[in-house]
Amino acid sequence: MPHEEDLRVRSLKGLSVHYVHEIRRFVRRRLYLFPLFSVALCCVLAGCGGEEASGPPADPAAQIDALFEGYTTGESPGAAVAVIRDGEILHQAGYGVADLERGTPITPQSAFRLASVSKQFTAMAIMIMADRGQLDFDDTLVKHLPELARFGDEITLRDLLTHIGGLPDYYDALTAESSDSMPTTERAMEFLSGWGEPLFPAGERYEYSNPGYEMLALVVERISGQTFGQFLEENIFGPLGMENSVAYERADVEINNRAFGYSRSLVSYELNDDDPLNLIIGSGGIYSTVEDLYLWDQALYTEKLVRRETLEEAWSPAVFNDGSRYPYGFGWGLEPYGVLGQRVAHGGGWVGFSTYIVRYPERRFSVIVLSNLDEFDGGEIVNRITDVYFSSTLIENATVVDGTGSPRFTADVRVEGDRISDIGELKRRADEMVIDAGGLVLAPGFIDTHSHADDAIFEHPDALAAISQGITTTIVGQDGGSIYPLAEFFTNLEDNPPAVNVASYSGHGTLRAAVMGEDFTRPATSEEIGRMGEMLAEDMEAGAVGLSTGLEYDPGIYSAPDEVVQLAAVAASYGGRYISHVRSEDRWFWEAVEEIITIGREAGLPVQISHIKLALRSWHGQTDRLLGILDEARANGVDVTADIYPYTYWQSTLTVLFPERDFEDRKEAIFAVEEISSPEGMLIPVFEPDPRLAGKTLAEISELRGTDPATTLMDLIREA
Repeated sequence: MPHEEDLRVRSLKGLSVHYVHEIRRFVRRRLYLFPLFSVALCCVLAGCGGEEASGPPADPAAQIDALFEGYTTGESPGAAVAVIRDGEILHQAGYGVADLERGTPITPQSAFRLASVSKQFTAMAIMIMADRGQLDFDDTLVKHLPELARFGDEITLRDLLTHIGGLPDYYDALTAESSDSMPTTERAMEFLSGWGEPLFPAGERYEYSNPGYEMLALVVERISGQTFGQFLEENIFGPLGMENSVAYERADVEINNRAFGYSRSLVSYELNDDDPLNLIIGSGGIYSTVEDLYLWDQALYTEKLVRRETLEEAWSPAVFNDGSRYPYGFGWGLEPYGVLGQRVAHGGGWVGFSTYIVRYPERRFSVIVLSNLDEFDGGEIVNRITDVYFSSTLIENATVVDGTGSPRFTADVRVEGDRISDIGELKRRADEMVIDAGGLVLAPGFIDTHSHADDAIFEHPDALAAISQGITTTIVGQDGGSIYPLAEFFTNLEDNPPAVNVASYSGHGTLRAAVMGEDFTRPATSEEIGRMGEMLAEDMEAGAVGLSTGLEYDPGIYSAPDEVVQLAAVAASYGGRYISHVRSEDRWFWEAVEEIITIGREAGLPVQISHIKLALRSWHGQTDRLLGILDEARANGVDVTADIYPYTYWQSTLTVLFPERDFEDRKEAIFAVEEISSPEGMLIPVFEPDPRLAGKTLAEISELRGTDPATTLMDLIREA
């Protein structure tokens, strides 16, 4: 466990709160507040009391500018941004270049291809017609497009609006068929009428569908007698004053202040603005600016375009045939009510463009980001911008456990920027997110002292499994295994920062395998220990917290105690720690405990026993003896600690049950199934030679095979 002093603070006020952005990113969607003794906000309260609270957050414009710093060289594509609150544009700017060939800078007046953000305009066109009585949301598709009768008469316009209609995606097939031309939306419908089958019965499930929105655009054309672009201009763009918005339904459509789309190449950027399907509209195809989208955003608070009752349909989730719901309305993704109220948003991406708009109607707050670089992560950027303007979070009615050892108490806690600024009975402010933590506990972030997420942290950088449990720091490089060299590991973390703090030990087994190769089943020579020490020193200089060993595993099991002492001394010289899966957790457990205490004393560094356990049945009930040994060592100056599983199972390989690696020794097999566990308690989660055995106990496998448990255990090891 971490030292008590490491978590002890004299006061919460003024302490740093790490990864507040990541926390808010999750909190916006759902409250990770837990009953019982868990956490209300996943924050690390770092350092000790006495730090002064930081000043007010930096200028919001400067903070947003910093987010786009990499796009201000004048040599790259970029983005346009608008931030809106209470009808006022708080920030509006362009970053990067709209046309690299001409060097045209991006401005708020630059017109970007909206990609799927266009869908909300298609939905509005349908809503306008419904408001006028020209159609009904529950009209069947074939009522307006009889050419599509092959798809049945069950698909409604509402189904298409919410992506539950089941139309197949014809993009690849249509592209191949139209390799020498650019088909229109009408041509796409003709192609669809003779191609494909429904993906599923309408209303059965959700599957995002571009063709569905393209057919909706054709419905607008059939009823209005206008092109889709003409209808939008006459009924949306014109009335709202969106002078630089247009539907790209013909190759000769004039686009003022046009931004061109790009992709990153090996050395620079390449134009990626053309596609055979660019003239198909309804799912995409609209060009607009952040200035125009500001007008669009504001109109959605009014009845300028449709009645309020009609508009509410856009914010209502899809309803499946079985009555269940999916969080997608008419051209908008819907997210649960969170600390900022309901979040409605949509993103888009198409040939060189990436776009995103997010609205918090209850706060009258919106962020619009349009980019002409296809890899641009608009969703992430709008979240970061939201954090800039709601940098204060008020946690109300929390049961606070502050890490000082003091009794829990009820209080409100305000977080401003990266600091806890106030504690007590606090009043809400208009510019902050509010979390009601009534009945829940607010505590410092937990430290996972033993994690094997060395590689997984890059696969799952959001660390959702950890954050949702209140873990904000994880320690990897355990049981003698780490990534070498750690300098590269830490560089990768800096380049791809995860949502939790990460520290790593340098793994003895990793170093030993690198030096000794396959010839590890013996004690290391002095020269080999020296080379391991040099590698360990490199890891320590890179930032390792110390040395870890797995002395019950290969190759660490073959190391002599003196080898480990020498390497631990190297870690000690850098102020490091030593942590170990000790040499035995069963037969020679007491000797293994004495060994780690000796390492701590002789190498002069803190030592920690990983997942301490009395694994031998004969040792059950001797916890007091164990604690007495550890207490005596501490009294004699050895800083020894231990961590323990919060559950009753432990996991390892079958071979660990044979410390002498004598897998054919029946006596040892009998000892394992009688003293270390029971056949009923040995669960085999994975068995590659026969996957059918996965999930079965040794007792069940023995019964299937008609062999006794000891024989079965030896057979399984032999087969594996």
